[in-house]
Amino acid sequence: MQREQNDLDARLQNAMFGLPVLNPDEQHRYLGTFHERIELRITFEQALRYDFTPALIALFKNPITYQLLLHGQLDMDVMGRYIRLANQQQVRFAIKNSQFYHHTASSSAIILCTDHAIDRETIDAQQRCPKIVQS
Repeated sequence: MQREQNDLDARLQNAMFGLPVLNPDEQHRYLGTFHERIELRITFEQALRYDFTPALIALFKNPITYQLLLHGQLDMDVMGRYIRLANQQQVRFAIKNSQFYHHTASSSAIILCTDHAIDRETIDAQQRCPKIVQS
């Protein structure tokens, strides 16, 4: 009887507040994924100043299955460029529109990630692609 009551309480809690999320702050910072799954992270400021498509094309040649996550508040011209790239390279992409995803100049605008941990030491696009930033 007690177990049934606990199950009922858990279902009611999930129905009212949604399913519990593992590391919600991290997922809000990284468009719904975890830091250890990220190959490359481009902020809003970087996305508006630089074109990282050459770097992404080089990464797409790796034998890893990637997904491109795009923040829904990203400028439509910039978003269109990366959507076209994903279609050309046959890479899955998703546009993330949750109100919980941060939207500042230093927030994640574009994330290249996998469905498993790859634990890159550096994920920041500006640090990983200095030639693009210098040109």
